[in-house]
Parts: sequence; structure tokens; C-alpha cells
Amino acid sequence: MAKRRRPSHKKHMASFFRPRILLLVALASVGAVRAEVLFDNLGTGDNVGYTVQVPMRWANRVPVGPAPARITQVALDMVNAHNPDTPFTMEVCGSAPGDGAPANDCQPFTATAMAPSPGPTTFTGSYTARASSQVWVIFADPNGPAGRGYRQVNRSSTGGHLCRDYMGWRCYPQSWVMQLQGTLLPIASSASPATGLFNGGLTVSIEGARLTGATAVAFGGTPAASFRVDSDTRITAVTPAHAVGPVAIEVTTPDGTATLDAGFAFVAPVDGACGNAQGQPTSAAPSANLCSAGQASSVLLPPGDRTIYRWTCAGLYGGTTSPQCTAPSLLPFITHANPASAGSNGGDQVRLTGHAFSGATAVTFGGVAAARFTVDSATQITATTPAHAAGAATVEVITPHGTAQHMGFGFIQSVNGTCGAAAGRPSITTPSTDFCGAGSASTVQSAAGGYTWTCAGTHGGSDSGLCSAPWAAVGTGKGSVQVAGSGGWQVQSAAFGASLPAPLPAGARSDFAPLALTLAGGTPGASANVTVRYTQPVPPGAVYLKYGASPEGLGCTGAAACAAAHWYALPGAAIAPDGLSVTFTLTDGGAGDSDGNADGQITDPGLPALLAAAPTGAQAIPALGPWALVLLSLLAAGTASRRLRESLLN
Repeated sequence: MAKRRRPSHKKHMASFFRPRILLLVALASVGAVRAEVLFDNLGTGDNVGYTVQVPMRWANRVPVGPAPARITQVALDMVNAHNPDTPFTMEVCGSAPGDGAPANDCQPFTATAMAPSPGPTTFTGSYTARASSQVWVIFADPNGPAGRGYRQVNRSSTGGHLCRDYMGWRCYPQSWVMQLQGTLLPIASSASPATGLFNGGLTVSIEGARLTGATAVAFGGTPAASFRVDSDTRITAVTPAHAVGPVAIEVTTPDGTATLDAGFAFVAPVDGACGNAQGQPTSAAPSANLCSAGQASSVLLPPGDRTIYRWTCAGLYGGTTSPQCTAPSLLPFITHANPASAGSNGGDQVRLTGHAFSGATAVTFGGVAAARFTVDSATQITATTPAHAAGAATVEVITPHGTAQHMGFGFIQSVNGTCGAAAGRPSITTPSTDFCGAGSASTVQSAAGGYTWTCAGTHGGSDSGLCSAPWAAVGTGKGSVQVAGSGGWQVQSAAFGASLPAPLPAGARSDFAPLALTLAGGTPGASANVTVRYTQPVPPGAVYLKYGASPEGLGCTGAAACAAAHWYALPGAAIAPDGLSVTFTLTDGGAGDSDGNADGQITDPGLPALLAAAPTGAQAIPALGPWALVLLSLLAAGTASRRLRESLLN
């Protein structure tokens, strides 16, 4: 062995070594076999000798791979040139990755024989290295004084560091070569499922490596109820009964025991319970604090009731599911708009119903702000529509928590009311058509010789002015007729005759044209009440004369005379104190029915007349010339409960 000496600065005895270059690599993670070579860079040195000072210790650092290993043999390619017959002392230690010095968990290794010449010296012992840690191989001259210096070799470099205690860890380049043998130990890396009931009986799959030949599986020190080795990387085990809490899983093989710390947890059944989100108003589906215990279901806002978010908390490990958990929704929505349409002119009032309207800041129709709105309650808003083009329009209610939309609303073109062709046209009866050119007609009023009504605009359109039409002229005045009573009477015909059906009784006189009125459709034998109105008053003392057959005693005596047409004063006819109306009753087949038959038809010619000279102070009724007589139709009541309808004389 070649030698070269270097002066000792401290005048200590020198030891002569012949090292080789060390190339470090990670421990290989291979299958579980005995006496594997875990690390080897023997034969890579340069045969260069160095003189180093004593006392000191040297250390090589070797990183451990992902699997734990039991080191049982170290071969070191170094001799003690100073004292060749004296073997080195050796320890194998460990530390965490990246540590610059070994920890104190060191185990001694003993040389089986010291190489007499340069070549490997074998040391044996036992050290268990944890996965992904570091192994330190420390050796020293036993004749050197006490004290420890470390020879550290980085795995990324072939160089190393020689350090001396008394020099404050000042280091020189130096490296050695060696071989490590031992056994890769079994690994338990995961368990699935990782939780189960405390009473046991759950099948658990344990994943790992080098599990072949396993002789025992335990959960927290309690043997598994049973287990099966599926492969070198998997074991299936059935949990035993165990106290609640996390436990380690231990798998024992001929090569050692694999431990999965806190790999499994024994639990008791957990009943589901609603969490702090229960009852808390929210504008979005709650996602946190849904359950204080158990597993939350999906949070739903059912279409049928969008006011409340709903979910449940399922029990765990056989526990019961909670009752339904709820949280009020602050998200607004609109269910109805009433009415569902409005005029394009705007100004219509619309009532919106829905949810969560409180604090609404705006209401829009088709993107146009409402003319005004009032939040009546959390479920109702009253809004006035703006002007908007005709067509569909989305209604929106905007609140601090969101915007509600309603698609079922539309604007209709506004129509202004206008009077129709009946306006200004004299009519013998109340107009029944042509009231309005556009719009909707009001009830027709009849008074003071004319008809009046209005035409309301539609869809927000403006109303017309007052529409009117005159009664038909009758001489110097005008008149109208109202018919009422039970029996379903309807006016079949009505007219003022141009001449009398027969001369009036001796001494009688009248300036009124006879009213020829025929009613039909009534119940046989039923009565109809008739009111005739005039613009010129009937003179005081006048009676209402009827012409036709009559019952005995009404202007006749004897059956033959009463069956013949004749004039008679109609019993019960009442002239208003102001003389502007006459009211009388006509009975089918009785008084006032000229055909004398109870056949559902009443024929009634008649007129007001004075039977003698008018009392002193009476005013004559203006005569009606033949040219002024016109027809007057009567409008009969449909039913007994029906209100009087007015028929106007044209």
C-alpha cells in the first residue's frame, strides 16, 4: 500500500488510511428478501492514501429510500495503517432527512475480521432505519482519545468532509467507499375504510408492500377478527371490537412489523343533527354549518316552495337521519302580476305578489322603471306601470338580496274611448248598438228628453266626453216608456199612432197620440207595470184611457158589450204630481189587454185624456200634429227581479 505523509500541525500521532471515492445513491425499494444489498459503491475508489490526524471519528451519510430497512452488515474499504491489527470501532445511527449530524439512536457494529491489506472489512450488527430517513456509518480508531468528529458525505457529491471536534468542525475533502446489507421491511401505507363502528365486524383493505407471509394483523393492539393476504401489497382484515378512538394498524411478517400510525378510528353511531345554518335567513343556498353531526344532503329550494332552503343530515355509522333542516330564503321571486297586462300609455296599477320583497329598491317593466311603487308587505308590491311599447315585458323587483323576474306580463296598445254612431241620432228606443266608436260604453241614462253615456278607454286609454242622443220628437215634446213586472215580458212593438183607433168618448179630449204597445213572451195571466214619461205634463184631472175589450164594469155592461172594443178608464193608472209620467198595470187577459185572452201577449192601445172640461187653471197640452207622430217602442223587463229598463220615444 502506497503511503505519503503529511505533517501534523498538532503533533499528534498520525494514522494512515487508503480510501476510495464514495458515490451515494438512495436505498433501493425492492421486494422483501433477506440479506439484500441495500447500498454499494465498493470498487469505486482511486487508491489514493491520506494521512489524517487522530483523535477523530469519521462518518458516511447514506439516505434511506421510501421503505424502512433493517441493516445487518457493513463492509468498509479502509484499513488502520497505523495499527493494522486493531479493527476500527463502528456505529450505525440515524437522523431525519437533511440533518447535519446523527441522532443518538446508534447501534454498535462489530468487525468480524480486519482486512490485513487494503480491502473491505466486514462489520455486523442490527439497526432499523425508518423510511425516508438518513443512515450514518460512524467509525473511529479505538486508540484515539475520546471525542467525536463526523465524516459526512453528501449524496449529490463524491466529495466529503473531514471534521475534528477540537477544530470547531473545520472540514477537509475526504471520502470512503462501503457496502450495506440488510432487509427491506414491510410497509402498511393506507387503510380503507379508515373508520368503523366500535363493535367491529367491518372489512378493511390494508395497502402496503412486502406483506406476503403476514402472520398477524392488529388494530390498536387487538388482533383482527380475521384477515387474508390478498397479495404482496394488500391484506383484507375484519376489525375487532375496540374502544372508540384512533388506533395504529400493525401487520406482522417474518421480516418485521409494519405499523400504520392512526391508520384506523373506531367510532360510535352518530345521529344526524342540523347545524348553525338551521333557521338563518340567507340569499343563497347555505354551504357551511349545515350539520352539527352527520353528513349533509344536497341543499334544495323546491320549485313548489321557494321560500325555504331544505336539507337533511344523515347519521353516520348507523346513526339516524335528522329531521328536515331549513333556512328561510331572502332571494326574492314573483308569483303573480295582477292584472297580467296593462295599456301602453302607462298609469295602470299592478299588484305583484311573491316573496322577500322587503327593502325593494326598484321595480321595472320591460327595463323601464315603474312610475311609482309601494312595498305593501314582504309578499306584495303595488306598482304603477310606465309608458311602454305594446308587447311582452319582463317585470323585475330588485332587492338588496337579489332580483326577481316575472315573464308573464305584457303591454297592450292603449285605446282612447270615442262616441259611436248612436251619438246624436234620435232613437225610438234606448240605443243598443253603436254606442262607442272605440272603448267600452257606460250605462245609458235617459232623462230630460235624451240619452247620455260615456265610452271608457281601454288598456289605459282616456275616456270619451259625454255621448248623447235625443229622444224621438213628439210634437212639441218628447217621451219615453219603462216596462217592468214579473213574467218575462218583452216589447214586441211600440208606436204612437197617427190616428185614434176610434173616436174618444163624448166630451173627452186629448192632445197626446195613442200609444200602441204590444208585449209578448210573458207568463200567461201575468201583469206588467208600465210607466210613460213626457217632457210636457199631463193636465190635472186626466185619466189614462184604454181601447179594447175589458172586464165587466169597465166602460161596459154585459158580455157582448164588454167583448167589443171600447174606450174605458184603466183602473189604477196614476199620474205623477208633476204630470210628467203616468204609471199603470196591464194584465194578460184582464184589464189593459185589448185582446182579452190570457195567452202570454198584451195588446195595449191607450193615451191620457180629459173626460170633461179641464178644471180652472189647467194648462192645455200642445197638440201633436200628424206630421210629428212617430213610433215609440217599449223595452220590457226580462224577469221579475230585473230592474226597469228605459225605452225612449223617438
